[in-house]
Amino acid sequence: MKHVRLIRHGESAANAGEASSDHASIPLTPKGVEQAHLVAGAFAQAPDLIVASPFSRAQATAMETATAFSSVPFETWPIHEFTYLEPGRCANTTVAQRRDWVEAYWARADPAFKDGEGAESFLDFISRAQSFLDRLAEHPAQDIAVFSHGQLINAVAWLIECRPQKIDGQAMAEWREYEITNHVPNCSGYKLTKHPDDAGWRVSPGELRIGVTQRVTGRSYQAVRDPERLLIEERAQALSAAGYPLKLDDDPAMYAEQRLEEARAEARSSQVGRVSQNPAAALSAREVSQVLREAIFGRSVTSKVGQESWGEIYAGHFQINVDGWEISIYDDCDQLDYCEKCISPDGRHWSFDSGDRFGTDPIALLSVWEHQMLEKLLKAL
Repeated sequence: MKHVRLIRHGESAANAGEASSDHASIPLTPKGVEQAHLVAGAFAQAPDLIVASPFSRAQATAMETATAFSSVPFETWPIHEFTYLEPGRCANTTVAQRRDWVEAYWARADPAFKDGEGAESFLDFISRAQSFLDRLAEHPAQDIAVFSHGQLINAVAWLIECRPQKIDGQAMAEWREYEITNHVPNCSGYKLTKHPDDAGWRVSPGELRIGVTQRVTGRSYQAVRDPERLLIEERAQALSAAGYPLKLDDDPAMYAEQRLEEARAEARSSQVGRVSQNPAAALSAREVSQVLREAIFGRSVTSKVGQESWGEIYAGHFQINVDGWEISIYDDCDQLDYCEKCISPDGRHWSFDSGDRFGTDPIALLSVWEHQMLEKLLKAL
């Protein structure tokens, strides 16, 4: 059985909203570097082959894993991101500044169209994704880790799942809808499998995805396919609740961060010369998860305040202090389940059941590796 892990690169400067001078040399942010490190630590065993896109953000992400498994062959394949806009006119622009060009390109729905010098047609892009699948099938390696880009990864998944008979304007529109609906977060992706007797591939969610859980009666957990999108929505809701002019509509996830920044800018402008009547914001799930990460990486002093259990089947919670942050974590059948509540050193509160934050769990925002390390840390206290 052949196994292929398709992994999107870590957060890049462009993902964070910065302008980029060249689409191929966009660097990772510090957060992206940490994401890449966590991916490398999530491998239970060494793959047979590591493959990366030639673009620097994918190369940098892959190198963390390549360094961890220095004896594994490393190859660069043409699995770079879909460059459908002319690179020259995109130089020194942000995602937000390119939005109108993006919308115009997809509204055209012409798979043979090339935007300009250095741009790729949709036909060429899909052909490249199919060639990648063919090369994977022919390669002797059975366990392959691939570091690529969101649109290329979704093109591969779309070819496997939807099996388009021809690439025309309708197929192009269908792929665009598929790509938006199945947005791939940084350092997440899919797993491909192929049995020697099977003619085609099978695709399933990657190992680093956060899925749906339902383990405690009466408590629902939010399905989080895209942790980053969840955090954007959470921050957007907090701004809206605070009276900031933000509309939570059905715009694609790729524009959510941009809409959030626009709302912040408008809010700052409207608040000039005024005294804010809004109380200090409550803690967010992301803030709490970052405190847990500080503990995991040993950058904070963590101590156990208490631990309780009850019932015939072990259940209870850990009470810990992380540099003044008081955190309670529910433990079910000797496994970490979810964060119950948190109080920051300045007195702000977060709880699992708090208003519109119900179901947004800091534990669920950790990677698989981080979750395992936190569990070991707590049990060792």
